[in-house]
Amino acid sequence: MAENNTNRIVMYLSIVVVVLLVAFVAVVIVVSGGTKTATVPTSTVAGAGTTATSTTQAGMSPSAAGFDPATATRVPSSSDPVKFVTTYYQSILDKKWEEAFKMQPAASQVGQTVAAFQQTQEQMYGMTSFKIFSNKVGATDATVVVQQELGTNGTWSATWTFVKDNGTWLVKARQVAMGAPTATK
Repeated sequence: MAENNTNRIVMYLSIVVVVLLVAFVAVVIVVSGGTKTATVPTSTVAGAGTTATSTTQAGMSPSAAGFDPATATRVPSSSDPVKFVTTYYQSILDKKWEEAFKMQPAASQVGQTVAAFQQTQEQMYGMTSFKIFSNKVGATDATVVVQQELGTNGTWSATWTFVKDNGTWLVKARQVAMGAPTATK
């Protein structure tokens, strides 16, 4: 008889856990406004690949679409792609929201405010540290891959691409993916 009661209690607790997980996922989706995902092919990233999915959530949205050199975010002449990306993530850690916001690819800034960017960074991502995983800087293009530690949200990677236009580095895109970056063979 006691074994029957124990089995029944375990079954009820399992149902409660499932219901709570479904409710949690629903709340996360509603709060984030939904998430669009797409597989990131590992063969397109020079120097590193990912095996995760990318996200278009605010504050980390990919930006490959809509690149226009005339309106692109420019890397200051006193910097280079690696320093630029390092400064971007350090600005987030230092809570220099306006500086970090302006360093994003131009397409990622469209339709977003500094306040929304800050809220996303603080409440959804909570980056605790970052490191440059790899970089490849050529004469006319560059790729910088970053590994970010987001505390309870795990490890994420971001691949930044740059092009040189009339001697100035332009931020072309940033592709963000859940999971640590991996080296390509």
